[in-house]
Amino acid sequence: MSLAVIGLFAAAVTSSRLLDIQLPQGGRLNIDTAVILASILLFPLPDTLVITILGMFASMLIRQVKLKFAATLYPLSLKIITVFISTNIFYALGGKPGKIEPLLGIISLLLLCGVYSVIDLGFDQLTIAVNRGTRYMRGLVSSVRFLGPIYLSLSSLGILLSIMYKGMGYWGMLLFFLPLMVTRISFKSFLDIRKIYRKTIEALSNAIEAQNSNRSGHGKRVANYSVDIAKEIGVRGRELELIGYAALLHDIGMLGVDEDSLDHLLEQVSAQSGEAPHALIGAEVVEQVDFLRDAADMVRTHHYPIDRLKRPDDIPLGARIINVASRFDKLTKTDMLDERLTAYQAVSRIKKEQGMRFDPKVVRALITTLRKQGKLMEYVK
Repeated sequence: MSLAVIGLFAAAVTSSRLLDIQLPQGGRLNIDTAVILASILLFPLPDTLVITILGMFASMLIRQVKLKFAATLYPLSLKIITVFISTNIFYALGGKPGKIEPLLGIISLLLLCGVYSVIDLGFDQLTIAVNRGTRYMRGLVSSVRFLGPIYLSLSSLGILLSIMYKGMGYWGMLLFFLPLMVTRISFKSFLDIRKIYRKTIEALSNAIEAQNSNRSGHGKRVANYSVDIAKEIGVRGRELELIGYAALLHDIGMLGVDEDSLDHLLEQVSAQSGEAPHALIGAEVVEQVDFLRDAADMVRTHHYPIDRLKRPDDIPLGARIINVASRFDKLTKTDMLDERLTAYQAVSRIKKEQGMRFDPKVVRALITTLRKQGKLMEYVK
């Protein structure tokens, strides 16, 4: 293979890496997958490794990344391992560079795309897990579910590029960037819409708290606790997202209720029995928004004590999580300084009501979450 071809594909890797996308859960999505997979299909392994290394190194130089181990050798090493393993599996199953055989060739092609995507996602999640102290396997499953469709699209584009290059040469490479850019723009637009949803919900949460400065930040803190607790339990994907939204808006029914009025006192009393009017009103509000409709029942029942029903599972898991998270935040952040509790004291009080008002499984997840965050140093069984 000529140096010109190596340079062309290395430049394509560089260009695609410069068009990466910031992910909401941390890390970045590099769309160089399509170019690297095409290289595996077209060229021998040594040439593919050279293309990958040159492309990544050039993108780092353009971004003026400091050439240290963590910033240079670590990602390069992971990518080399990904390419090496997936390519050898492709060869072992009968795949040949520059040629796709019937039947076994198609199978090896599909496995190449799948193995490359899983390994690439696995290494990305490993980096996140090490840096943040999160659970690796749960994070990997979540990443595969969330990013699986975009990796499928990029894999398809990689196959398309290999076919176009064989038939059209350099022109195929130029034309390839059009569908690649469309894929990138579509996925980025999807992420931007999700970000707008989140910002809109946060604005509504701020509006709830604006009428009472003592409640400031309650919605965001409850949402953060709820999401962390849900992750500890094993919730992922769309359900995790809905729990975060419901937690931000769990008190939206309080809008317009004067803190010093009789209505507020009645709210506090009714909340103890689970029949909180603001929860019912809030659920009706949330139901009016299509993408939040599935979160409405969490808002409606987030004050329900679990001994109210024959089976605790009759109350949505999200509602049981929000109930515990909200109670913990109120105990530790109350504006009455003489009534404010430490994390240990708050958990001890919540534990006294588990099995009656709170789900024991959720309480255990709260304790584990607080320990990981360093907020609960004392031993709590």
